[in-house]
Amino acid sequence: MKNPFEKMPTVLTADELIDKAFRRAEKAASAFTPQGGKVAKARQREELRVRTVSNVVRDNLRKILDRTPGVSTLPKFYQELVDTLVDRDQFHRSLARVNWAIKTIRTLEQRYVEKIRYERDPIEIAKLRRQFYGRVADILKDIGDDLEYLNKARNVLKDLPVVDLELPTVVIAGHPNVGKSTLLRALTNAKPEVASYPFTTKGINVGQFEEHYLRYQVIDTPGLLDRPLSERNEVEKQAILALKHLGDVIVYIFDPSEYCGFPIEEQMHLFEEIYSEFGEFPFIVVLNKADIAEEEKMKTIEEFVKSKGLEPLRVSALTGEGLDELKRRVIELVRPKAEELARKIMEKELERFREGL
Repeated sequence: MKNPFEKMPTVLTADELIDKAFRRAEKAASAFTPQGGKVAKARQREELRVRTVSNVVRDNLRKILDRTPGVSTLPKFYQELVDTLVDRDQFHRSLARVNWAIKTIRTLEQRYVEKIRYERDPIEIAKLRRQFYGRVADILKDIGDDLEYLNKARNVLKDLPVVDLELPTVVIAGHPNVGKSTLLRALTNAKPEVASYPFTTKGINVGQFEEHYLRYQVIDTPGLLDRPLSERNEVEKQAILALKHLGDVIVYIFDPSEYCGFPIEEQMHLFEEIYSEFGEFPFIVVLNKADIAEEEKMKTIEEFVKSKGLEPLRVSALTGEGLDELKRRVIELVRPKAEELARKIMEKELERFREGL
């Protein structure tokens, strides 16, 4: 699936759009050779200016509406992501105001063209055109805040993560800097930014891998901090959305070395919060950085995880230790969904083949 907002155009400010429309109108009028007497020529030239301004403004505004998908028609994941990143009510109000401006300018165009055609004084004809320009400028300034809001929203929404909502999906979760991005890079073809400081991951990173002709998706969520959902920032809320709507299995990462900057007590407390909230999902618990962590701290976490009825796995995303076993466990949990998807794809292809015979 593509980013549903990738085709949303850059939204010009009111002043930029006024400037563009008026310049285009003057250019069209300069290139036009009217026919007839003085009055007829004045009518033709001013009507052309009016229609050009109307068309330029309405075409630019119409592109905003035509290339912006209806939020309510999107999959639930994208609906909630939009709600997280922008004010959906304001977004809809601004789009409605743009639609109002399109209709109002079209009505004005028809009204002023009619007035121009019945006017016999070239000076009055020019005055009517200037009145139309003023009315259009007022309308655009009236929706100026809406245009600015839509452009800000567009700049956020065009960077939404592109995910395949049908593929079996593994969501990687845990505190910042525990090795989520490194694990994603080790398991898949993704190349996220990896650095040795917290909050490296600024959004949802997506990668895929293939095993025996079946494809799987792995998503690296931003760091989930140990605090209530209501206090989390936008990036952290993206992680919650990934867990809620995308995950078929959650790979939860601990860093027993504590190089991530969070003591194991805090890490265990966060796991409790996530596990209680998403306990209906299959969990695979990973102790990362096993090549440098102290044995005593690893055992403390292992005992804690086993008390939840889970079997932790020691890995090192950096050296590759334990990754084969991790991938085996992941595939064991999500392979049925991958096989079902492969069957559906094959059936569709066979149906197309039969239709082509």
